[in-house]
Amino acid sequence: MAIATPPARPVLGRYRLTERIGMGGTAEVWRATDLTSGREVAVKLLHAHLLPDRASKARLAAEARAVGGLHHPGIVQVLDVDAGEQPAIVLELVDGESLSARLQRDGPLTPTGTAKLGAELADALYHAHTRGVIHRDVKPGNVLLDRDGHAWLVDFGIARLLGEALERTTQPGSVMGTLRYMAPEQLRGDEVGPRTDLYGLGAVLHEALTGRPPHGAATPAGLLEAQRTGPRDLDGVDRGLEAVIVACLAVSPRDRPLHAGRVAAALRAWLDGDPVPALALAKRPAPQPDRDAPTQAIPVVVPPSVPKPSRRPGRRLVALASAAVGVLLIAALAMAAFSLRPAPAAAGNSATPTPAATPLPAWAVTLADRYRSACGTGPTAAQLAALGYPAAVQEVDAAVARCTAPAGGHKGHGKGRD
Repeated sequence: MAIATPPARPVLGRYRLTERIGMGGTAEVWRATDLTSGREVAVKLLHAHLLPDRASKARLAAEARAVGGLHHPGIVQVLDVDAGEQPAIVLELVDGESLSARLQRDGPLTPTGTAKLGAELADALYHAHTRGVIHRDVKPGNVLLDRDGHAWLVDFGIARLLGEALERTTQPGSVMGTLRYMAPEQLRGDEVGPRTDLYGLGAVLHEALTGRPPHGAATPAGLLEAQRTGPRDLDGVDRGLEAVIVACLAVSPRDRPLHAGRVAAALRAWLDGDPVPALALAKRPAPQPDRDAPTQAIPVVVPPSVPKPSRRPGRRLVALASAAVGVLLIAALAMAAFSLRPAPAAAGNSATPTPAATPLPAWAVTLADRYRSACGTGPTAAQLAALGYPAAVQEVDAAVARCTAPAGGHKGHGKGRD
């Protein structure tokens, strides 16, 4: 299905393909020039047979729009999408190579290099998860390393669409390369959530450190069985770094770290010589309410009418968040032990619906976890959902800044955008 020569017409009338820079089972990647701005971009031409009908192309466009709202120095930004006869995704161009190519050429990374890679990827995942987007296909082939060694995640959101198409053309009983990095719940066909991506992150770190994926099984059933026994080949690895990888590769999502932000913090602490946060990830957490169920409606697309939060919020959002602080504090004090379950209804009031009656959005659950992780206590996911996405994000950002201020913050890193 290779495209020998670039199409005569520019993609979407403005992106002229100039050089093929990669190809695989789902797409070809071309370097291109944006005729409107003069900027170089990457254009991924998806093999048309994978998206054969109007419905599949419409889903591609919806996924691309959702991912286009992610702005982070560790996420390759989606700039445009063509859901026509020749489906294409226009991406920010990263001058570098995939992690899989780097490992194949140079072998495993050092422990320090693995920890730095993991912290950057966890940061990117945390940004996406708090905005309701799950990657679903975290693997070395979807990690790009630029010339400065900075890690970028690519292909957010399209893994499910292309995976379904590949299943129709793959011999039954075989394991495609991407499946070796899938969490057990994905292999079983169960619902997924943010912690599903943490399994993929653990698999990437395992391969980066050892040169091999966590398991070498050749069938889905064999892979599921191998996952129950834990990862292989970690003898001699520093205990703190091993703890992070093993925690991410836990069979049950509930036994994995609470969120990607905690993984990033643990890896940075390990790099600074403090193994305690990393070792703590390996401890089995106390029983908690099921936070995975509310994260099943993925991805959550922010309506176009809602302004996107930025790293430097405008005065209007700051004012909205400040007004929300008082409401949240009053509401939080009324909730017993700040549980995810609602407090008993007051005398004379009608019964409060249970969370199961109205599923909570993934971003609200993740933000509530982030608040508790930084401050010990905080508002419930339901309270944050009631505030609305922008105000909830600003409130949690402000609270986390307050709660972590004494220990000092960690400056952002990575390559800036054009």
